[in-house]
Amino acid sequence: MRRIASVMVFAIVVAVMAGCSTTQKARNFNGLVTPEGKKAVHLNTSNIAIDLLFKPLVGDASLEKTVSDMTLEAKAMGASEVRIVQSRSTRLWFIFPPISFIIHPVIGNVAADVTGAK
Repeated sequence: MRRIASVMVFAIVVAVMAGCSTTQKARNFNGLVTPEGKKAVHLNTSNIAIDLLFKPLVGDASLEKTVSDMTLEAKAMGASEVRIVQSRSTRLWFIFPPISFIIHPVIGNVAADVTGAK
């Protein structure tokens, strides 16, 4: 019974956050620079969505959308260069079987180092 309650809370949180995009920034490199000698800012952007099979139902956590959101944030900061260091898309089809085989949360994530940001 406790597991069902935990799963339901998780489902509600995912449903509320579907369509959200968040970006975290890390500026403190302790004086270190890129190999080119430039100061960098590390950006980590995540998108949450709910998909019906393989099509977005609520929100869009695709790699294309997540990269777009991250680069828009980088442009807003005045960045001139972006180097993506990691990306992933996770389909959580296994959390509520058999319903989640059809409708499931998806989390997209892209991390990048940007230079030239203010």
